Amino acid sequence: MNESDVFHVAVMPPDQVNPELISRVGEIVSQPEYQIRLLLAGRRPRIIGHFRDEAASAAAVQKLKDIGLKVFGVRESELRRTVIPRLIARSVKIEGDSAIFTNRDGKTEMMKAAEVFLIITGRRIRMVGEAAVETSKMKVNLPATLLSGGIPIMKRVTSKNEEPRKVTEQFIRLYRLNSDDPAVEITQFDFDYSFLAGGMGPTATGNIAATAAAMRQWSDRAYFNDSLLSGFVAESRSISGIDLGEKGCLLLVRYYRSLV
Repeated sequence: MNESDVFHVAVMPPDQVNPELISRVGEIVSQPEYQIRLLLAGRRPRIIGHFRDEAASAAAVQKLKDIGLKVFGVRESELRRTVIPRLIARSVKIEGDSAIFTNRDGKTEMMKAAEVFLIITGRRIRMVGEAAVETSKMKVNLPATLLSGGIPIMKRVTSKNEEPRKVTEQFIRLYRLNSDDPAVEITQFDFDYSFLAGGMGPTATGNIAATAAAMRQWSDRAYFNDSLLSGFVAESRSISGIDLGEKGCLLLVRYYRSLV
């Protein structure tokens, strides 16, 4: 554990919120009521309190549980760590209660339906590949200028620069119970949807939605959350340096684990 860690308290917004609840929560986590009112809205877990002391954070978590909230703790260092899926799948083969996921290099990850604890679907912005960007500017044509007796002769010069491009994509993640990292990740534009057979459509958007439905049907006892599909898709990195997409996934994983 990092000695300078911050211990955050996160909560899943309840179905109903009233002034008394807002006041009590604000008192427990030492935050203003207007801020608590905003945070206790929506379908995703929200961080509502911050503590330098782990014991104080644990005490706040217990007090919030005592008033009926679904709450858990998470460290700052956990929000900042790099998340690496065990396998980024290119294809899948489902046979009964088993699924074999294969990546581009031929590596496989086999999962039983009962192993899948949580399925998350969402959207994110990421940098992919490199796109050629053409720029042009005017420069002095030195030989022509000399031949003209010193009268500046200009020419247009075009150059190409390779730059990464931003893509908004959907993803599916399958988690096992005891890991914060996904066992398998499926990305919208890098997956072979042929396993859908007659259910495969003409667009990647429709096909990844059908894939999520297929995963959900195959592992019907797993928790499922698609709240990261809706709302504004922010850039991956926030001012604090925390990847917002990974933060959203981690909070969902910790929330569902707190229910077990």
